[in-house]
Amino acid sequence: MFGFVFGTLCLVGFVSVYRRRGWGRHGWHGWHGHGWHRGSFGRRGGWAMYRAFEELDTTPGQEKAIRSALGELRSSLAEMRPDLRAVRTQLAQTLTAEQFDGPQVEASLDRQVQAFGRVGPLVAHTLGQIHEALDPDQRRRLARFLEAGPGYC
Repeated sequence: MFGFVFGTLCLVGFVSVYRRRGWGRHGWHGWHGHGWHRGSFGRRGGWAMYRAFEELDTTPGQEKAIRSALGELRSSLAEMRPDLRAVRTQLAQTLTAEQFDGPQVEASLDRQVQAFGRVGPLVAHTLGQIHEALDPDQRRRLARFLEAGPGYC
């Protein structure tokens, strides 16, 4: 008799959590822990970001600060994208020309180097914000992630 009552209570609890989390309506996308929202798997870090937050054992406040810092970096890099496309176009035109123009290639590459030179301070600022949001143990774990490369997660 006890097993039946216990099993029924477990089932009621499971259904309650199932409906509250939205798993029945939206698949696993309805779970809102660690920034994992409906439809955000493939955008803005998705699985990798979720995995990093899990491994670092971050709080929601830390996650918000990190996402904000990375969002600022992403928007700054997006502003540079047209310049980099223009450099690619110029290099492609140089390759299709009858005569190879070495100075034009060097000028195009110089513009690209200048664009990447603007990235350094942006990345430093973002890493500073992330450093500020994490405690020393989390920083050590994040450093191991970065050192190991993309296959770590």
